[in-house]
Amino acid sequence: MHAIAHLTGGGFWENIPRVLPKHLAASIDLDAITVPPVFSWLARTGGVAQNEMLRTFNCGVGMIVVVAEKDAARVTEVLSDEGEKVVTLGRMIARAEGEAGTRYEGKLAL
Repeated sequence: MHAIAHLTGGGFWENIPRVLPKHLAASIDLDAITVPPVFSWLARTGGVAQNEMLRTFNCGVGMIVVVAEKDAARVTEVLSDEGEKVVTLGRMIARAEGEAGTRYEGKLAL
């Protein structure tokens, strides 16, 4: 494992970049996230936009684990054997100076 981010207050925007070196960003596939109904309700009832949901809440993703691609299958196996639900959310990409530590593809199913 290279890094672990516990998605608490600050959601994706603040927590993921904290564990990454300055030259890398996480490219997150939002279509891969199964959003629990409570987050959909919050977004709909409060008129909260997707980016604000990602900035404030974990949207059902409690933890991000960063591993080398060659180790992903083994890490998935070990975590699954321990009862964790594992979803591949994205990949690491180069980050330019001043660029955000997370990029998003797709859309949350809110």
